[in-house]
Amino acid sequence: MRISLKLITYSIFLCTFFAVFVKAKEPLLFIVNNPDSAPYLYFDKNKYIYQGVIPDILNELIESNQLSIKYISNSRKRSEEYMYQGSADLMMLSKTWLKEPEKLIATIPLHHHRSYLYKIKSFSDNFSLENSNGSESLCTRKGYFYPIIEPYLKSKRLIRIDSSNHLSMVKMLFKQRCDYMLMNEFNALNLINSSFFEGKKLYRSKLPVSVVPLNIILRANLMREKQVLDKHIKYLQESGKLQRIIQKHIVYPK
Repeated sequence: MRISLKLITYSIFLCTFFAVFVKAKEPLLFIVNNPDSAPYLYFDKNKYIYQGVIPDILNELIESNQLSIKYISNSRKRSEEYMYQGSADLMMLSKTWLKEPEKLIATIPLHHHRSYLYKIKSFSDNFSLENSNGSESLCTRKGYFYPIIEPYLKSKRLIRIDSSNHLSMVKMLFKQRCDYMLMNEFNALNLINSSFFEGKKLYRSKLPVSVVPLNIILRANLMREKQVLDKHIKYLQESGKLQRIIQKHIVYPK
């Protein structure tokens, strides 16, 4: 009887151990805004894998078994909802853009995310959104929230025209369907230097409209994972590797 009890106890221990082990190895779900956004995170249709700044940051942690990641795709609006619902574990976003920041946690900033106004003609030296009384149109991305321009939208100084992705935004601008486009500097660089816009030129505002920290956002109970990411991000920044990772995914003029 004693042997049977010992065997049962040992069996229970093993089952519990392996259950915890398997659970720990389950991949964290990193949600990607669809359509994706180069250079940060985009799907390589030739290799059938996600590439970009974020995968390059995470790869070393994945290879050393510190993290296990699976990428899933969803719309920008639903991506944030998935985080609150616990249906996803991580996403890339500025913590300043979260609708309910108290419900999630964020890594230290990867870098400062700068967005500019763009147009197809050069800006005047004294350009300012404050200088004109008339309304002008602004190409924006559907589902994106732009806190910095919200006052101009409310006052009708700017009229928002949404597109489903960044490529469509640039196309709309060149078709003169809008007067300006608001976009991150790296997204704009990659698009204007792509095969879609050969021989064309964009002009950007002298100063950025928005400068915010870019973070990896996590569910609140993933504090251990946040600490792992923070340590790794700091190492990449201090070693200069992060800047090289970013530059690797930027398309410059030929």
